[in-house]
Parts: sequence; C-alpha cells; structure tokens
Amino acid sequence: MAQRSWWVRGVVLGGALLLAPVGAWADKLTELEQAFETQQKSLQQLQQEMHRLRQERTVQQEEVTRRVMEVEKKAAEAAASSFLTGMDPWPGKGFYLKSPDGQHRLSIGGYIQALTQVEGALSDDVEGNAAAINRHNPSTFKLHRVRLILNGQLYKDFGFHVETQLADGPTKSSNSSGGAAGTSGGTRLEWAVGTYTYAPWAKIAVGQMRNHYGLEMAMATQDLDFASQRSLVSRALSPDLQLGLHVSGDLKQFVGIPFYYGAGIFNGCGRVDQCPGSIDNDGEKEYTGRLAVTPPMPFGNLTIGVNGDYRKFDMKGSANTKGAFDLATSPVNGTIYHNFNPTSVTGVALAGSGFRINGERITSGADLYYEFYPFFIRGEYHYALQERDSLSGTGNNLDDLIMQGGYGTLGFWIFGNKLKGLVLAGRYEQLRIDDDSGKFDPATTGEVGTDIRAVTTGLTWHINPNIWLRGNYVYHNVSPHQNIAGMSSSSGGGEAHQGIAEFMLRF
Repeated sequence: MAQRSWWVRGVVLGGALLLAPVGAWADKLTELEQAFETQQKSLQQLQQEMHRLRQERTVQQEEVTRRVMEVEKKAAEAAASSFLTGMDPWPGKGFYLKSPDGQHRLSIGGYIQALTQVEGALSDDVEGNAAAINRHNPSTFKLHRVRLILNGQLYKDFGFHVETQLADGPTKSSNSSGGAAGTSGGTRLEWAVGTYTYAPWAKIAVGQMRNHYGLEMAMATQDLDFASQRSLVSRALSPDLQLGLHVSGDLKQFVGIPFYYGAGIFNGCGRVDQCPGSIDNDGEKEYTGRLAVTPPMPFGNLTIGVNGDYRKFDMKGSANTKGAFDLATSPVNGTIYHNFNPTSVTGVALAGSGFRINGERITSGADLYYEFYPFFIRGEYHYALQERDSLSGTGNNLDDLIMQGGYGTLGFWIFGNKLKGLVLAGRYEQLRIDDDSGKFDPATTGEVGTDIRAVTTGLTWHINPNIWLRGNYVYHNVSPHQNIAGMSSSSGGGEAHQGIAEFMLRF
C-alpha cells in the first residue's frame, strides 16, 4: 500500500514538473533530492534503532534466563539442605532421611545376630547309632542372621519395606532326610512389600510378607523374647513368608476401642526363591485372616487375637516336582506327598523322618498378650487338620492328622525396658501330632504319633536401644524318644539340653 502511494505521488509530481517552466522544474528536482536524502537518513536511523532494540531484548532475555536458573539452583540447594537426617534412637528405626514437609522418608537399618550354641556330650544310649552320631550338632559359633532393611514413605500414603537376608545358619533338618523346608544359608529376600494407606482402617500391602497370621509371626525377628527362633508351635503351624495381597486396618474410630482386622490371599508355595520365577507353581492359593481386639482394662494392657488359615499341599507337574514350602513342610519330588516335620530352634527335626501329608490343611488359633509392668504374658494355641489323601498302602485316604499345640511365655523386667534394662523370661510349649482315629494309622513304617515338649528360659540385657546380650537354656522332651536320636546331648529318654548365647546389634 505504501509503495502504491509513493508511485501515485511520483506520477503527480512528475506531471507537475513537466507542465512547469524549466527553472521551476530544476528547483523542484533539488527539493525532491533533498527530501529523499532526508528520508533515507531517517530510515537508516530507524533500522539502527530497531537493531539496537533487538540486541537489548536478547541481552535482557539471557539475563532473565540466567537469573531464573540461579534462583532455581539456590532453591534446589536450599531444599536439599533442608532434608533432615539422623538416627532414630528407638530400636529398629535406623538411620533416616526425610523431607521437611513430612511427605517423604527413607530409613536404612538392619541387624547382626551372632550365636554361641553349646551342646552337651553324646548320650551313651545313642552312641551305638553311628548315623545319629555323625549328625550331631557340635558346640559352635554361628552367624545366624545378617539383614539389611529399607523402610520408606512416599507422598505420606504410600510406603515400602524391603528386608534381605545376607547370611544365616542352616534351617534344614540336621538329623533327617525328611527334615523341614529351608536352605543351607546364604543371601535371599525376606520381606518386600509396597503399601497404600487410605485411612487407619484401610491399608493394602502387596508383596512377600509374614504378618498375616498369629502373634509371633506379626513380630519382627529381632523383637522376639528368646534367642534364635520363634516358638516350636508357631514355626510348625503358622504360615511363613508368602507372596500375595493383604488388606488390614484398625476399626477403632468405628467401635471405640482398638480392633484390628486382616485378610489375605497368597500363592501358598513359599518364598520367591522357593517358587521358581516367583510363580505359584502348584496353583493352590492360601487364604488367611486375623482379628485382634484390645479391650479396656482396669490396669495393664491386654490384646486378644483369633486366626484362621486354609491351604492345600498338593504335588503338581508331570513328574510331581511342584509343591509348597513352609518352615516345617517341604515337597518330596517324584512323589504325591509333602513331608511335615517340626524342628527345634537350632534346626533339628523332632519327628524322626517326619509325616507324609497330601491335601487340604485348615488351621485355626487364638493368642493373647498382657502387659502390666514389670510383668508380661504372651501365649498362643493352634489347631490344624491335615488331609492324608491316597497315602495308605493301597492308595486309599488315611485319617486326617491332628496337629495341635501352644506355648506360654512369662516375663519379668528386673529393671528398665527395651531401651536399657534387664529382663528374665521363661516359656513352656507343647506340640502333639496324631490322627483322629484314636489309633494312629501310619502312612509309612516309622511314622508314629509324636508329643514334643520344650522349656526355654533366660536373661536378656539391653545395654542400649541397639545392642543387647542374651543367654538361654533350652530343654526338649520328645516322645517317642527315638525321634530325637541325632540331636546333640539327647538321652535315651528323649531329652535334650542346650545352651544358646546371643549377641544382637541393630542399626
């Protein structure tokens, strides 16, 4: 449009010049040249000014970008320096790193558990059994557990718990080929769960865990009352580490008192290292449930719980090589059955060559914990019915096994508490394995109804929240006595005496 205007003006001026006299034409031409030069200079000045403004804008943009980056860097440094670090003095919390707003937290901890296991001399009654003598446990030092533990919280509602076992003592029977499930020690995954907490009454956990049944199984290993292991009954009848889904919560806001519920579905085949590819290799799921209530008391604190568990031990695969594991149960490859054999705290099988089982197991139990300082009482009772399908000599079903037992623990704080103190504790437990026919019908030669009783007592000195020393005396009485042959310090009457000293360091 501007060019067209200049063209029109040029035509008009040109026509005027042609019609004007020659002198006037020369004057007009001079004026036009001067005007053109002036406009050219103005245009150049305008272009220079525009170029200068562009350069200034570029410089300003670079300066703004630089300042923004500096501010972001300082903010990141300030945020990083504001993360809180330290070590929580309460046992098991470990070292931590947490955000100032409380939304995120990472705790790094673990523990080292070293034992000294003292065994008595071999009994004259079993010295003639060369095989048993060879299987006797020696008095020894043992690095029982070395674990690293990671706990975390993300965006307040999400969390995780990862616990690895770096070393341990053997958990398989030392005196029988039909011993309990376990490994000879080494690295493995214990816990690995991710959690989401919608509210105190609704929490979901997914992964490998064991806190879905029983009182002792809900306790961390490092919080147990005695050295080495949980009670004989808990290890024999309570489900151990399993991979699955668990829903739990506290209904206190609805019922007015602490009321815990939990229910889960699990693969039921054992830990991920016992189930190849962490896949449910036998296709049979395990279902568990637990309720626990803490009623108001005139003095002290009381918690009462009930438990239920259903699972099936059923060999699968073309060659019967896929079965389920637990602390006292393992599959026998190439057969249709599993083997059940409870073990002592030092890993010795207490039921001879064990019991053949095949089919469903239904377990129920009740437990209580009462504390009135300086005393505390802890106890559990469990009852299980285990099928023995197709295990008679002719392939018929045998009567169900009845596996039942319980324990009771009494403790007394001589002074202090777990932060710093000395506690005396004693435990009595009994486990009986029989069938429901009134006259035991064995699946194989050597099987016989078994009654196992044990007494454990000792002192624990909590030097500080993270270090303690413990000494325990353990007594076993097994009937029939031949089932205990091969256990160190066992006598012909089925008795055995052991001493265990424990050093625990938590960090």
